[in-house]
Amino acid sequence: MAADTSAPVTAAFLKKMREVGVHTIIRYFDHKDETLPGKTLTFEERMQISQAGFHILVVFQHWGQRISTFRDHKRGKADAIRALTLAHDVGQPVGSAIYFAVDGPWSSDKDIADITRYFTDVRRTVSARGNLYRVGVYGSGQVCSTILDRGLADYCWLANAKAWPGYNAHLASGRWQIRQLMPGKCGDREVDFNLLPSRSAYFGQFR
Repeated sequence: MAADTSAPVTAAFLKKMREVGVHTIIRYFDHKDETLPGKTLTFEERMQISQAGFHILVVFQHWGQRISTFRDHKRGKADAIRALTLAHDVGQPVGSAIYFAVDGPWSSDKDIADITRYFTDVRRTVSARGNLYRVGVYGSGQVCSTILDRGLADYCWLANAKAWPGYNAHLASGRWQIRQLMPGKCGDREVDFNLLPSRSAYFGQFR
């Protein structure tokens, strides 16, 4: 099981996660003007998590719940550059993954085209800078299916929003590496728990 949190971990939090069977901690990359204080994973926190025996997964999110993010033609490249910089700063191993979040139910042709262009720019930017990391997508079933079909992401993290378009079809397809579950309060905070196919499954995590 994995748990994602937008706040820095503590020793007490990690102890509780271990007790409930979590073995991967999902943390965030963001721009310098973070949408939440402490949202961005640091090198020191990365070491704390890995030294406690957990795997780490990272997701880039900066106003991913706003469609205007994906309508901005500069954002895909800018977000990818920032994510690559942070990956270097925290010592993220080459070959692991950076996920990019699409946190909304958008399904119109225009919206899907904007999201597709965003991931095209992300993939192009990652490739142009050495292709050091794999790309993951977090989003609805429709978004995950579209981005995977176009070869713009290697992994899918299916959002736990069953009313969002394409959820049931994408879940049934098995084309997901992480499936978000219901949030819960655990280890002194609200966290989202996430189902993995197996403990040995690889989805871009690292230590």
